[in-house]
Amino acid sequence: MIHTVLPVQYLRKAGADRIEPQKRLMLAVLQTVLHDFGQSRNRLSADADAPRGRKAYEEAMAYLASTDRTWPFSFENICEAIGLDARGLRAKLDGTGASQ
Repeated sequence: MIHTVLPVQYLRKAGADRIEPQKRLMLAVLQTVLHDFGQSRNRLSADADAPRGRKAYEEAMAYLASTDRTWPFSFENICEAIGLDARGLRAKLDGTGASQ
């Protein structure tokens, strides 16, 4: 059996299927904050390690609620750079108390 390979299948632009490094970093920052927020919320509901959990939860909430755009890795700037709606994400998290 003969298989035909089209040029488009092997002549892609370098990095065409990769996310830019700065956007990967932004995604990692957002993922870490969301993970910390969820884990801290779970710790608080289980009342395990309450002081540390409360601090992490409050820091994550403050980061997610902030509309400050002066810092390149602020929540608003990250959402804009990776194509997420910051308000929409806050609304999704609102059921858990992330948005005020």
